[in-house]
Amino acid sequence: MKLFVPVFAILAAVVMSSCEPRHEIIPPPVPMVELEASFQATIDGANYTLLENVNGTYTESTKALELNPSPQPSTATYIATMRSDTQFDQVQLRMGKLTFNADIEANPSEEQFQNYFNANTTPNYSTGPENGVMFIFRDSGGNVWYTDPASPDPQNFTFSSLVYEFDEFGQYMKFTANFSCTMYDDLADPTASITVSNAIYKAYFKR
Repeated sequence: MKLFVPVFAILAAVVMSSCEPRHEIIPPPVPMVELEASFQATIDGANYTLLENVNGTYTESTKALELNPSPQPSTATYIATMRSDTQFDQVQLRMGKLTFNADIEANPSEEQFQNYFNANTTPNYSTGPENGVMFIFRDSGGNVWYTDPASPDPQNFTFSSLVYEFDEFGQYMKFTANFSCTMYDDLADPTASITVSNAIYKAYFKR
């Protein structure tokens, strides 16, 4: 009996301690860049809108790298696309080419990335693009249209907003592009064209 009392007391203490509330440690939320995208314009006199998360529309930010050994410069072209897996509609803005030394790093630095866009707020239209921007539009019928730097019609392009932000997943240049242009079904031998007026494209490029 003398041995039973201390054993019972130990068991009681264990049971009581297991019943005490445990305080879960919740890590602080990870800060994330708020990334949004939308496109609106007047196309051949009709209002046109493309919104993220509507009809399966989502945004992709990619880049095309051309890596060359020094002293030949390497290049980066940045691409922002709104598309859907359930409909043909798609808009894509390409901007390039940023030149850099791939012997140092196989990707432009954060500073080069920021400086490139901040120094090119009114880029020219360009095929490719080699030195400027190229806008590509696929309509609801699946027809693809391209901007043409040689278009005889008046056209303009401006980044009215450029905001650099970053999080643990990457570095981004959030933009608002305002432009008007004539687009063609083929750049080498066009047979049809459309007029895009007062376009506003909000999206982002990822470094």
